[in-house]
Amino acid sequence: MARIVKRSLGQEATNLLRQMLLDGRFTPGERLGEDRIAAELGISRTPLREALHRLAQEGLLEKRRSGGYQPRELRREEVEDAIAIRAMLESHAASLAAQRAEEEDVRSLRDNLKAFHEAGTAGDIPRLIELNTAFHATLRRAAASPLLMHLLGELDGIVERMLRANVSLEEAGQWSAGDHADLLRCIEAGDGPGAAEAMRVHVLHGGEKVLAELSA
Repeated sequence: MARIVKRSLGQEATNLLRQMLLDGRFTPGERLGEDRIAAELGISRTPLREALHRLAQEGLLEKRRSGGYQPRELRREEVEDAIAIRAMLESHAASLAAQRAEEEDVRSLRDNLKAFHEAGTAGDIPRLIELNTAFHATLRRAAASPLLMHLLGELDGIVERMLRANVSLEEAGQWSAGDHADLLRCIEAGDGPGAAEAMRVHVLHGGEKVLAELSA
């Protein structure tokens, strides 16, 4: 029983530390002091070391020559690959969702888009982030493909980190609303090819913003 709890604590530490990285709590090259982070998370160093190891495997951290870990800087080629792969996978998921979505899924997407517009008008950035994540999660669920869900989950961390670091959230909220509306229309019409193209445009839209910032 103790071993099960230990693994659970390690996973929880991984989730918390991953979110801290995605939120920009650490700067590239900053050494992640185990004592300081363990104290902040309220855990011992054992589950923290497990979390650091997992996040290094995910590509969010890298080992320092002098020991310990630091946030890993993303190379342009890696960013381009992540965008292209995500565009392919998300497009296929959108196509499947147009064919397989239940009425409950469509209703959830409609409600989400309405709430997205309201949050945009109010300038509620945290709510926009939450709704954007939920919109894509609903589409993936409607696609009913566990393999796609797994593969996209592997990309989520690096993609979210790229977007948060390089794209204005206010600006992203403006163009995401239009893109989401296009996707919803295709889902409602059962238009698989149209949904795939709308999703491809949506993902590349964000990718163009990221690459433009990296080139600046």
